[in-house]
Amino acid sequence: MTLRLACLLGILVCVIVRLIDFHYQQTCLIVGGAMLFVALIGTLIDEEPPPAKKQKKPAPAQGSGSEKTA
Repeated sequence: MTLRLACLLGILVCVIVRLIDFHYQQTCLIVGGAMLFVALIGTLIDEEPPPAKKQKKPAPAQGSGSEKTA
């Protein structure tokens, strides 16, 4: 999650720099595209399988009547 968040913040910075100074347009496209690629790869690699369902244990039998109580 942290890797993806860092990459998305980097892409946001690239967009802001591109809007402020048009001279860096190509640099921002390359850096932003690379960060988007890293975020995509990080998402695919970090994919976790869904948690396994736990089987319920059968409830212990309640007195069968053979036990004596005092």
